Amino acid sequence: YPLYFLDFETFSTAIPLYEGVRPYQIIPFQYSIHILDAIDSQPSHYDFLAEGAEDPREELLLNLKYKIDETGSIIVYYESFERGVLKELAEAFPDYSQWIDSILTRIVDLYKPFGNFHYYHSSQKGSASVKNVLPAITDLSYEGMEIADGMAASVYFLYICGNYDINESRPAKEEVEKVRKSLIKYCGMDTGGMIHILRALVKEVE
Repeated sequence: YPLYFLDFETFSTAIPLYEGVRPYQIIPFQYSIHILDAIDSQPSHYDFLAEGAEDPREELLLNLKYKIDETGSIIVYYESFERGVLKELAEAFPDYSQWIDSILTRIVDLYKPFGNFHYYHSSQKGSASVKNVLPAITDLSYEGMEIADGMAASVYFLYICGNYDINESRPAKEEVEKVRKSLIKYCGMDTGGMIHILRALVKEVE
């Protein structure tokens, strides 16, 4: 402890939107982090969601750095994705590489007990995806959310923050605000949901 439950949302485009970016390079534009000091404590929640059409990566990194202390495990779901995001950030921003390397050593993958079938519930329907695991072992679900998966999150983000041609209509301010709230809710569900999954596992072994 503390435990940091971390999730990124990203997009990638065939034609890079920013200087120095490769085609289809993964660009993180959002994170959610829940911090837990004990298994039954009230978590703290922080998030970052980029604004505007500028490259969001360095601002995201700086914001995240101030949220994670030097001790404590970093809990993710399906670590290869989060590790890949962090490694690309370290390559793009060498000033942060030492800090990112220290973060990588502390990652714990909550997917493993489900992916390795150490735990299985029939309601998962054969899938170890967090979208299936969460409703199978907790009373939470992504059902009915305006944004309920990573692909939709990236599409909506590009819609409200993209570079618009002079002939294209920009989304109204009210619509932008609505989408931003939905993005924050979705990403927060990913990290908050991990807390509920961990608590359910702890309860099983007690």
